Amino acid sequence: MSDPTPTPEAPAGDDNVHPAAKPFLWLDTKWARRAPFWIFGGLALLLLVLEAFSPLHPASKWDDVFGFYEIEGFFGFCLAVLMGWPLRRLLGRPEDYYDQEGDHD
Repeated sequence: MSDPTPTPEAPAGDDNVHPAAKPFLWLDTKWARRAPFWIFGGLALLLLVLEAFSPLHPASKWDDVFGFYEIEGFFGFCLAVLMGWPLRRLLGRPEDYYDQEGDHD
């Protein structure tokens, strides 16, 4: 048996999205999520090719290795990302920290 009371329907075009968020909905498309990967990957390859044609003046013996700056940047980024896990354990609070009873002052 169906409910005889009518239910209010959302106005046409209203899909429970805040009006200020509507101009940014394109960021959730498939191409917008993949674009940074291709843009930064292309820039990294371009810089690697340009390094082959530009004269370098190395300050140390490691600077003379081809692709040193790209390799250093990759491992520096990996280190920064992976350091988040130990830092979270060191500096983080328990998940129920704000739900606990008592005075936290």
